[in-house]
Amino acid sequence: METQEGATVLKENTDVWILKYCPLLDKVPVYLLWYTDTDKESTDKLFTFTTGQIFATHSLNDLKNIIVQNYALINEFENLNIWLNDFDNQVSSEVTIYDINKIYSAVKVQNFEIEILEGLTNFINLFGDYVHQNDNNEHLKPLADNKYIRKAWDYYYDSVFWPRFNDKHRFEAWERPPFKINVVKLTQGLEELIRCFEGKITIIN
Repeated sequence: METQEGATVLKENTDVWILKYCPLLDKVPVYLLWYTDTDKESTDKLFTFTTGQIFATHSLNDLKNIIVQNYALINEFENLNIWLNDFDNQVSSEVTIYDINKIYSAVKVQNFEIEILEGLTNFINLFGDYVHQNDNNEHLKPLADNKYIRKAWDYYYDSVFWPRFNDKHRFEAWERPPFKINVVKLTQGLEELIRCFEGKITIIN
């Protein structure tokens, strides 16, 4: 997962972030909103329409106006209006990038560099957030529970995330174990995950 400088990005104290999502089969990225709910569990969620579809737009600069114009169609959350009221005063910050085409292409040719494994795992987690944010999405859980998807997820945390978190200097000098997996099966599982997720996105401009 990468980051880049953005023109208008949410303040961290609203617990809302902009995601730049680069689809598998489309060169034009879309922008999504991801936020931490104020419920007891502090659930991480994607900003959605009342239909349950994921809100997306091609225009970062017009994001506020698009939400306002379609307010009756979206699922409002507690900090949304705080952010909308302060949108024009936001300072430049980072936009989180999910380059799905890059991740998929790399996995397909067995490129399991740390950047790719991290991007893959972040996408799996994003899909999981969408599944768990609404009971109506629970039927999608088997896609994320695919054993090859889970194996990649486990490998990243066991061989990259936690070793690096616990001792960064030792990790950098460490030769991590090779990631052995049926690449065809992993690619198939990933493609199903991506197509399902992108099928749940509704773009509005």
